[in-house]
Amino acid sequence: MRYIYSILIFLLMLCACNKDASEIGSLLNGIEAYIEEYPEEALKVLESVNREELTTRKLKAKHALLYSMALDKNYIDVTTDSIIAPAVNYYKYRGTDEERFKSLYYAGRVYQNAGNVEAAMEKFVEAEHHMSNQIDKTIVARLFKAKMVAYQDIFDYKSAITQAHKAAEYYLSARDSVKYLSAINSIVILYGQLDDKESERKYLDLLSSNRYLMNDSQLNTYYAVLLNSSLRDSQEIVSGILSEYLSTITDASIIKWLSIANAYIVLENYPAAINALDNYRLYGGIKDPAYNWISASIYENLGEYEKALNFYKSYLKETDEADMSIFESDTKFIEERFVADLKSVRQSLYLIIISLSLIIIALLLVIIYQRMKKVKEENRIQKIRFDEERKVIVGAKEQVEAQYVLLKEEKEETERMFTSLKAEIEQLKKIRKDKSIDKDILASVEQRLNVLNMFILAELSDSFEKIAYNELGKLMENREEFLESTRRTFMISHPKFMAYLRKQNLTEWEIGCCCLYCIGFNGAEISEYLNRKAIYNINSTIRQKLNIPKGGTQIDVFLTQKMKEFRP
Repeated sequence: MRYIYSILIFLLMLCACNKDASEIGSLLNGIEAYIEEYPEEALKVLESVNREELTTRKLKAKHALLYSMALDKNYIDVTTDSIIAPAVNYYKYRGTDEERFKSLYYAGRVYQNAGNVEAAMEKFVEAEHHMSNQIDKTIVARLFKAKMVAYQDIFDYKSAITQAHKAAEYYLSARDSVKYLSAINSIVILYGQLDDKESERKYLDLLSSNRYLMNDSQLNTYYAVLLNSSLRDSQEIVSGILSEYLSTITDASIIKWLSIANAYIVLENYPAAINALDNYRLYGGIKDPAYNWISASIYENLGEYEKALNFYKSYLKETDEADMSIFESDTKFIEERFVADLKSVRQSLYLIIISLSLIIIALLLVIIYQRMKKVKEENRIQKIRFDEERKVIVGAKEQVEAQYVLLKEEKEETERMFTSLKAEIEQLKKIRKDKSIDKDILASVEQRLNVLNMFILAELSDSFEKIAYNELGKLMENREEFLESTRRTFMISHPKFMAYLRKQNLTEWEIGCCCLYCIGFNGAEISEYLNRKAIYNINSTIRQKLNIPKGGTQIDVFLTQKMKEFRP
């Protein structure tokens, strides 16, 4: 702490010396580093700066921003934008996002202090537009709190709650528990204004569980809100909360005496309620219209109807004046703008020009309305066209995707077939070398080997494709002979596999069908080739004998896997 003070004193001493622009810049940067924690000392240093040494717009903007920050943090309300204006004008197109954000926020605070809600909200909204992750979360939270207050001032409690929630969120992100709980207190009060008891109770419970983190001011607000919330409960509950409130908060100057008075009314202790009002006048002054309402209620219950009536009249007068003040505040800017527009108008043509202005405005409104209507219709037509084009594109996309899937499946099937062909060729080559095999079988083997080689070549060169299919056609022309030839070849090339099939009690013809599956035929192709329409029944019989469950593995996949298992 002493070290920090030493730095600030050193900065203050520097202000007394003549400095160039770089030294002034360093000085302002030094102030900026400590302004949040030591606003009073920072304000003294900034006030001691010789304004003539701020020789550039950048330095003037920096000083204006820091000075506005120091004033705000020292609770010194400024109602003119002359101090912050150099910062707003400079950082509009220069500087960092944080500098731009802060200049707009503090400009809004100036207007808020001056009671110009519209101008304040304009700056707040503009500042929010320049938010970024690089900006300190605490200053962002302050922005939303300021917006909350602005909405409170015009009794828009729903919008105020939205802003209060945002403020609480950013205070929580900044790990500022004190300010976070303060925002939650505001949320409770706002829900109370809306008579949303469920939400009010929810956030009261949140405050209750975090009371140990509260300072005296926050505890005071918490108990006041809790007390107000309990007024519809039993006298026992009200009495308990009231007792806890008065025993916890010992500083009478900060106690919410109007809330205390209301509680005593519920408890029917009217002398204590009057005493609470006396304390309110002593410590707070007669400012809140609720004072008159509570006073009227007390004296009405005491039977002093004349006093009660006078307090009711005072309450109505004050609330009417407050409503009118809000109305004037909302309409003031319109009036001022209207007067400014008429300054250049000659007095003699006043009424004529006003009439013409109104007519022009009306015409402009009609034109704008017609234009908006036309644009809306054009947008509707464009949307319809877009939806139609989108449907076409989606349809085309789905078609391409389907074709891609089909081609992929065909490619995979071709790859599987050629893998099988290559394996078959290798097996047939081995058989061909076996001199003990019957010559007729070897002739069939040789014939099949030639055809299979042609298909391999056809894969490598399109010129062999037609020849390969012609040779295959000749080989397959005699269906029964081809089936028998295939079966004999499999007996030589895959003896264990064929023995397995016979063991399952398959007929020779069914075994032949299995062999056709193994060389790449599918069910439909086998049915067409063998001219058998009842292939489903054949497949069912094969499935049953091979113990392939219905809806399980496909026959060709099952047979291919089995053939690999029994491969010699």
